[in-house]
Amino acid sequence: MKPLTPEAFMQAVAGGQIDPLYLFTGPISQPRKSYGRDGPEVYLQRQAVRALKRQTLDPHLEAFNLSVFSAAEATLSEIVDAARQLPAFSSRRLVLVYDLDRALKSGSDSELAEVKPVADSPGVQQLIEYLKRPQPTTTMVFFYDRPDRRLNLTTALFKGCTVVEFAPLSEMEARAWAKQYLRQRDCAADDATLGLLIGRTGTNLTLLAHELDKLTTYVRRGLIGRAEVDALVPQWKRHTNFELNDKILARDTVAALKLLRHLLANREEPVMILGAIARLYRQMALAKDLMAQGAPAAELAKAIGMSPYAAGEFNKHVRRIQMHEILRGIGQIAAVDRAIKSSLGAAALQLEFLVYELCNPHETSDAATHRPPAEWA
Repeated sequence: MKPLTPEAFMQAVAGGQIDPLYLFTGPISQPRKSYGRDGPEVYLQRQAVRALKRQTLDPHLEAFNLSVFSAAEATLSEIVDAARQLPAFSSRRLVLVYDLDRALKSGSDSELAEVKPVADSPGVQQLIEYLKRPQPTTTMVFFYDRPDRRLNLTTALFKGCTVVEFAPLSEMEARAWAKQYLRQRDCAADDATLGLLIGRTGTNLTLLAHELDKLTTYVRRGLIGRAEVDALVPQWKRHTNFELNDKILARDTVAALKLLRHLLANREEPVMILGAIARLYRQMALAKDLMAQGAPAAELAKAIGMSPYAAGEFNKHVRRIQMHEILRGIGQIAAVDRAIKSSLGAAALQLEFLVYELCNPHETSDAATHRPPAEWA
């Protein structure tokens, strides 16, 4: 079954449709290919939990019918025992299970390590059996940000639970959300003002809601303009690897190097930055190949995993780049990947050298060594 969006989940709960098992995740990755790196949209998760509490629990009896666990601290057997308990003076219990990522050492923590057999973890088989036959008077919610789909328990969770995917919002989605948030408070803002606001906060809804609350308190009701945003909202947004990719694609050397240094200063992992650049070049190579075959725009957008609008902007840059430059860039990226993993010099300098080369391909010959000078190490 296709995962629910937060909006679909909220509508179902408001209509009284409460399932016995839920799995709240961040972006869901493809099995055996890659594991999700982005965390979930936490603000929407908290809203979902509040909605479940309103529909399932009497506030006066919450202490009797609400159990909250960290799977990294409690055993899975204890969690299953709590789920099997009958509700006290109520029709339903609610059990929240956090920290499955920590308990199962999933995602980036275990990608390069040998995965411990599921049977070796106490309580896992008991939980798998519970997932097949859940207690009908209990609603159980698992928080599993980056599901490791190599594990039997993960498979059982996806099979037995109603999955709700709390993926980070795009800027367009965040703008639509902000409009609705303001409307509920008798306020409004135009797209340009909201674009300025989200440019400062990013799409993290916790931070965006905080700044919107400040703005609505200030204006009380009515229109919020650029002047209010300039006066009240600081620059919160952290730059992302995708923004760096945009600068590389535009061959903006100065901006790309400045952004790279900003990312590194904010403790972004060099291997993550390099991985994002590698993905960019794989998309470029695929797009260039499909263009040569005369593929329709919709097919090309689907192949590179972008919306038609984003793909259109992306392709404008790709058309100006020769295929041999893309292939040479892939070779340079692979060389830096080997150098970083072999500790051949400082990773930050390796990345700076790479970004400069990618932004200035015509200054680099095919015979270039793709490695910083020894004195950079």
